[in-house]
Amino acid sequence: MEELATNNYIERGLNIIFVGASGCGKTWLSNALGVHACRNRKTVLYIRLPELFSKFEEKRIQGKYNEYLKRLGKYDLLIIDEFLLKPTNESERSDLLELMEIRCNRKSTTFCSQYSFDGWHQLLDGGPIADAILDRIINSSYLITLHGKSLREEYSRIKQ
Repeated sequence: MEELATNNYIERGLNIIFVGASGCGKTWLSNALGVHACRNRKTVLYIRLPELFSKFEEKRIQGKYNEYLKRLGKYDLLIIDEFLLKPTNESERSDLLELMEIRCNRKSTTFCSQYSFDGWHQLLDGGPIADAILDRIINSSYLITLHGKSLREEYSRIKQ
């Protein structure tokens, strides 16, 4: 975490993968790193993967898909939360491949997932597209696995 606090990973176009159960702090940590990057004048976008896929479809209908993809490629840090909570369809896999291609080794992306990347291949329907997506993500990423019970349980308003 000390290395990540330097923002050098952003300068080098490296990724971060946070893996852990729901509520263990993946989103909190990724957003803390995002805020830190903003304080160091980096451009950052946080988005949930289901929202990203919906946005791609919206922009495709509006005829602005390529423009949106280019804009996503310019953020110094893109934080994708709820990564691969469910299997993807062909269009979503294609969108994800295009996004990873435009960002690979140029810009940093943080992925927050409940599944380790061992399960990602299946959620991406296996095959060469899954291989291509994962090759662009995994080989230039820090993997941080979080353990423990849900922080939502710990900070529940009902308990207070």
